[in-house]
Amino acid sequence: MADHEGNAGPLRIQGARVAGAVDLSHRRLEFGLEFVECRFSGPLDLRGLQVASLDLSGSSVPAMLGDNLAVEGDILLSGCAIGTAPGEPVALSAETTVVRDGVLGSHRVTEPSAEAPLRLADARVTGSLVAEELRLYSGGLWSLFAPRLQVDGAVRGREVKATGAVYLRDAKVAHAVYFNGAHVGGIDATGLSCGRGFYADWGFHSRGQILLRGAAVESVVTFHDATLEGPRADLVLNRLTTPRLRLDLRSAPPGRVVLRDAQVGALVDDSPTWPTAGRLDIEGLVYRRLGSAAPLSVQDRLSWLALDEEAGVSVFEQLAASYQTAGDERAARAVRHARERHLRRGDRFTGRVWGAVQDALFGYGYAPRRALLWLLALVAAGSGWFSAHVPAPVGGSGQRAFDPVLYCLDLLIPVVSLGYRSAFDPVGWNKVVAVFLIVSGWLLATAVVSGASRALGRG
Repeated sequence: MADHEGNAGPLRIQGARVAGAVDLSHRRLEFGLEFVECRFSGPLDLRGLQVASLDLSGSSVPAMLGDNLAVEGDILLSGCAIGTAPGEPVALSAETTVVRDGVLGSHRVTEPSAEAPLRLADARVTGSLVAEELRLYSGGLWSLFAPRLQVDGAVRGREVKATGAVYLRDAKVAHAVYFNGAHVGGIDATGLSCGRGFYADWGFHSRGQILLRGAAVESVVTFHDATLEGPRADLVLNRLTTPRLRLDLRSAPPGRVVLRDAQVGALVDDSPTWPTAGRLDIEGLVYRRLGSAAPLSVQDRLSWLALDEEAGVSVFEQLAASYQTAGDERAARAVRHARERHLRRGDRFTGRVWGAVQDALFGYGYAPRRALLWLLALVAAGSGWFSAHVPAPVGGSGQRAFDPVLYCLDLLIPVVSLGYRSAFDPVGWNKVVAVFLIVSGWLLATAVVSGASRALGRG
């Protein structure tokens, strides 16, 4: 290796069996290294190594230590097996709870004590990290430990098989991260910065949590056709920023789905894969558009909101705003109507009763035709009664001919007088019906004014 000249191309060794540890740490090589289909009996120490390129395709090694590794080209690990004999699969799991505006999950790992068969902490790759069909065998939690990894190309982890979890906290990837078809024990990509997309789809399988807290991903984050299993296989995406998020998994996740304070351009999901009630957190979620694998009605989306049992009214306003942006004013009104009902649940008894009255009469201002129907029904009923039970004229003069419809309208409409109320004097049951119509008119008018002012002020 010392005699190899840089202008001769990469140093290639194929099919070799290497006994003992290989220490290339803290060296600078002007050429690339290719250990193709080799078998290493000891660890490969590449810490602090500066090299033009690195190819371990098809090789097997007990451990690859690559902290602070600097590669001017690509790292090729396709078909590689790193780690000792397969042990029991380990899942990334920690209790995920929401405390005020924070989401508590797994804490930051103490890096010096973290053990993993493949370590790339603070590594820098000018090209891509290609790890398709890579097999990672670990006896502990982490299979790949790569905090602050910097890759100017893409991370290609298609069909990766790992007994443990992947740690990519605060990594920066200029292109995209591909884990399509991978089987892992979980992913912690908190603070990930990704230029093109994060693809954990098309058969992706995780036994533990997926953490993309505070990640910024351009283009798309997708979990299409993905599977999460295990009681704490949470999907924690709080404070995620991305133009498009796909959550149409293969099946409903067993754990929590946390989207608190995430900012998404388009959110695409599928109702059969929604989490169960109480395991969705969408407080503070901002999106412009909602999509789904199958068409969803506004009532379906309201059921989606109800899965977050502790959500405030802001989730209703966000859904209404998305419908309004799409030009569906009727759906926006329906959501704001549901918001008023949600608000009234926390009122005292009298407030809930008054809310029920407003809902029935006018839909809190979002169902104006309901008030007209009530008015017509009361006029029809009152007119029918007074047609058969004509009240006596005041003073017996009979100067005004009795009209049951106009008489009922005069009783129902407050403030404005048509002259019929004062011209006739109901007694007995006629008085009972007249008082009922007067009270109903005031109640209807008060509910209409109250609901209309609320709708104009908030909607």
